[in-house]
Amino acid sequence: MKGLKLILPDWDDIVDANYDFVNEKHSEGYLKGRYMHGARIWDLLGDEVIDGVLISISAIKRDKMKKILGAGGARNFLRLPGKMQLIGDCGAWQYRDKDAPPYRVDEVMDYYSRLGVDYGVTLDHIPFFGNPQERMELTFRNAVEMYKLWRSGNYKFTLMASVQGIEVDHYVKFMDKLYNVGYRHFAIGGLAKRNTGFIKALVSALTEYVRGRSDVEKVHFLGVTRLSIIPMLSELLNHVNEVSFDSSAMLRMAWTREVGNYLTTNGKAYTAIRVIGDNHDVLNALRLYDKGALSLEEVIATLRNYLTKVGQVHYLPYYEALLRDTPWKKCSCAICRTVGIDVVIFRGNDRNRRRGFHNVYVFKRLLESGKDIRFINVKVNHSINGDEVASDELTTLLKKASRVLIITNCTDEKNVDWNDVLNLLRSRGLKVPSFDIELEDTYREVLRQFMKPASEMYGGSFRAIRNLAKAFRRLGKQVDVYVISARYGLISEREVILPYNATLKGLDIDAIRNWSKRLGLEKRLMELVGKPYDVIIIALPREYAIAMGYALRRLLNMDNAILILPKFIIEDVKDIKAKVMLAGGLTARLKYIKRLTKALSSTGVTLDKWLL
Repeated sequence: MKGLKLILPDWDDIVDANYDFVNEKHSEGYLKGRYMHGARIWDLLGDEVIDGVLISISAIKRDKMKKILGAGGARNFLRLPGKMQLIGDCGAWQYRDKDAPPYRVDEVMDYYSRLGVDYGVTLDHIPFFGNPQERMELTFRNAVEMYKLWRSGNYKFTLMASVQGIEVDHYVKFMDKLYNVGYRHFAIGGLAKRNTGFIKALVSALTEYVRGRSDVEKVHFLGVTRLSIIPMLSELLNHVNEVSFDSSAMLRMAWTREVGNYLTTNGKAYTAIRVIGDNHDVLNALRLYDKGALSLEEVIATLRNYLTKVGQVHYLPYYEALLRDTPWKKCSCAICRTVGIDVVIFRGNDRNRRRGFHNVYVFKRLLESGKDIRFINVKVNHSINGDEVASDELTTLLKKASRVLIITNCTDEKNVDWNDVLNLLRSRGLKVPSFDIELEDTYREVLRQFMKPASEMYGGSFRAIRNLAKAFRRLGKQVDVYVISARYGLISEREVILPYNATLKGLDIDAIRNWSKRLGLEKRLMELVGKPYDVIIIALPREYAIAMGYALRRLLNMDNAILILPKFIIEDVKDIKAKVMLAGGLTARLKYIKRLTKALSSTGVTLDKWLL
């Protein structure tokens, strides 16, 4: 992979360079203004750690834009080293659900000039949503119009043509048309929903296309999230002067992964030690161990006691491997050399983002080495006593229940071939079904061959819910599974539905409440939870929990309810009778669902320790 350039999207990943880790206090400068006094990855690790930054117009809020323009452009605002590229795009994923982009081409050209980018990607619209053919043609027309403006104006940035498509042939077709317009710099977009096989076929087709065109200057891949894709991109390097990609995956895994969130150049992924609350005795023990003033056995004993109290003993094999190998002591990056063991403590922005910066450093070094980039999670092999102990009240409740209700949310992933769905919709001049429930009859007529029961339609995280229901049913329980669907409202898992693209994620509270009221969600939920169930299990992310309204308040007062929810939802609630498991993200939510499933099929599994 030598020669591939790594571009990091700008999402305000900033830390306090002078953070006091012992007293856990920010510096005065950082408190005055993190943009001016905070540190970004290149401030801590130098100008070799990445090759550039991607800044998206739709991700820049008004106040931040004022600061950028006031600083004389994004490069000055970011204090970006001169050798790093600055790429601008419109952030099409942010407006994917709109019928048209929220900008004009002349506005985008003006934005790029004022931001001071080196490369500007043309105004695009992701064809996976809405009417694919219209969006592909719109993306092409915008590129043609912007090229004319660029050629006739005195712009200091290089214009990159956005290439969008549904099928591989679409990408090649539009790349060829844009090449004939005059473009020699291209940005390949809309890849986030694509599987590895599709991207491999796409890269092969693009490689074949550019093989006979020696004047293609640059090909950039927007939003690469999977490591397995990256080696494929290097195929283009023999025929293109420069190939780059943007990705924040290595950075964000530092705090989004449950395990394997500290990477090393030898391909190992260690697990950072989660220290929650005011457990400063644990933090002190870890620092003493780092200084050699405490033995491995002593620090493990301290961790075991702490993890038993907070119900996280299952992490101990991972932590023991980390502490045994002390990988932060062997790392050459400035962060590990400066903050020591704090880089592998999972606690707050200033530790977690530093660990993310370190991961990017490791990834870039491997990228430059040309080696295969693979990481294996590390833990000790022996089992930890105490993870599975005597059965508790919650486990007993699950096993004694005769009637069970499970309520969860719809998933983005649908078990259909989207290419076939999109082709059929395009032939009828229709967009992908979304919140437009008023067109349900029309869509059902067109897409009848793709309709399935909800339990079969939803993929991704819904598999964990299916497994939980199966575990209950194997014990002879009656189980009703309901889904809060962004398109339909409340539906049974048996209800036959269309493939659609709609989500409550990202909506503000007022929009969620209006949506819930329009579909009568709260009333239906109140009727449902009022039925004589022995156990009611709710597993929802923030927006879908908000949509439940008063029904959730009622559940919090029911002692037969098991609620897997973000802490935000219950912060102002008093006298909770329900059994609550706090899950801030999908990873934690899945973990608890899987533990409920395991408790039904095993003996001696403790669940009470996971409760709030």
